[in-house]
Amino acid sequence: MKKKKIQINLETDFNSKNMNDYLKTSLNNNFHVKIANNDFENINTNLNHVIKNRDFIFIITHLEKTFIQYSIFHKNGEININKLNKEIKIFSSKIINLAKNNKQVYFFQWPLDVNDDYMGNLNFKKGNKSWLINYLNLKITENLSSETNLHLIDVNFLLLKNKLPLSIYDEKTKFLTNNSYSLDMINFLSKHINFLINDHYNLKKIKLIILDLDNTLWGGEAGEKRANELEIGPNSIKGVIFQQFQQRLKLLKKYGIILAICSKNYEKNALSVFKKNENMILKIKDFASIKINWDDKNINIAEILKELNLRSENTLFIDDSKYEQGIVKKNIKNIQLFDFPQNLLELNYKFNKLKNLNKNFISNTDLKRHQLYKTESKREYSKRSFQNPNEWIKSLNIKIKIERIKDFSRAEEMFSRTNQFNTSHNKYSILELKKINKDKSYKIFQVSLNDKFGNYGIISLAILKITNKEVVIRDLLQSCRVFKRYVEDVLFFFLKKKIIKNKDCYILINRNKKNIYVQHLLEESSNFKKINKLKFKLLSTIENNMLKKLNIVLLVT
Repeated sequence: MKKKKIQINLETDFNSKNMNDYLKTSLNNNFHVKIANNDFENINTNLNHVIKNRDFIFIITHLEKTFIQYSIFHKNGEININKLNKEIKIFSSKIINLAKNNKQVYFFQWPLDVNDDYMGNLNFKKGNKSWLINYLNLKITENLSSETNLHLIDVNFLLLKNKLPLSIYDEKTKFLTNNSYSLDMINFLSKHINFLINDHYNLKKIKLIILDLDNTLWGGEAGEKRANELEIGPNSIKGVIFQQFQQRLKLLKKYGIILAICSKNYEKNALSVFKKNENMILKIKDFASIKINWDDKNINIAEILKELNLRSENTLFIDDSKYEQGIVKKNIKNIQLFDFPQNLLELNYKFNKLKNLNKNFISNTDLKRHQLYKTESKREYSKRSFQNPNEWIKSLNIKIKIERIKDFSRAEEMFSRTNQFNTSHNKYSILELKKINKDKSYKIFQVSLNDKFGNYGIISLAILKITNKEVVIRDLLQSCRVFKRYVEDVLFFFLKKKIIKNKDCYILINRNKKNIYVQHLLEESSNFKKINKLKFKLLSTIENNMLKKLNIVLLVT
């Protein structure tokens, strides 16, 4: 397998050679790594330099070397908050500038000095050391939280989470090397950086959670008890646990995780719980797809995935029954299973530890995602009334808008998330997309779609390299929600009329296991000629009269 090239910057105010050496060795199996160390006594000197286009930047500093006011406090115990706030603002702006010019930036917050107990409890009161460290971390967090590619790492939390009894600071290294962090601490941070990099590329994030009902969302079986007799709510410990579990699920749904139901039950009995039990946090409207019947769960899950056009590897199935988990695992390849605890007291604790649900920011699309998929279910349901797929397309009253890129944030998100219809699998940051867009030999187009059911928003992107003789489509991606709606055909029609004209046009493809769909599309389409395994030539496009027959309107701005 071809190794991915990555560029890393370590921005520190101490000698980071040990960290550098460890990362080169640990990452070598999966990546071609290039690491730059910028080790200055004053981190602000580092950040004054222009650093661009790095895949990862990791910032680790000492407070006394970062802020003059903290250094003064360190010497005489006095602090001027107004001057410190100005320093914090300037320092934050430098970090934000790094985030705007590089792909991923990780800022390590400052840990408490647990070895310094000189003033006892006074340390935690306003104006004293531990209070001041917490204050600085809080102010920095407030300033940096809006950056989508900027990750804040709470070192105190990491140490507690990993139950590591190591010493954070070391007086020996402080005086010998002017680095207060202990060697154990440096080794720990090095290992965590290695984890963060691998996690960034390999973590299969959960987009869909499919839930059982009985003894999963509530205690008891809907067919054996009345809706208001089931254990959900404050009347029992089980009820409180299930209610808190639903609260967590409701929050995930708000932040863009899709919820679905797959339950062996009588539909009437199950739905009555949502309608009649006042302690239910989740409502029927919170689910994008509902399968309540006596069919095998793997069959229902396969239908849900097809209906929502999502991949099994990005799906989490939650069921209290080990038997049902086993059947689903056997029949649904790559689906993720939640290890439902035998002791219900551990339910929310185990669920909270799922790293595949981690998010660094919430996009506008995330906030709309549930409604988008809910509307998609309605579309799929309407499809059942038509035997001819084109008649169904005609009934949708599709309007497709094509324009030069405007929404760089959405484009970055699509390049990060789109797999099945993605010809390149390049991951572009906002910075990189803006840089490409400024190049006169390139054009980036965004495509949006709406129909009688609602507005999809931006669902496709294309990056074109244009020369005097030819046009090369270097990147083409499309949301799985609009497969088989003629979106790519309309895009090629537009490009042929407005951009390609009499030039030759080629599309490049980076083949992998994730984009089989678009591989087949190019292989089987009569509109393309295969030049080689990685290159196709556009021969023809859909005709205008066909668009009229399909009732598809092209809007160009």
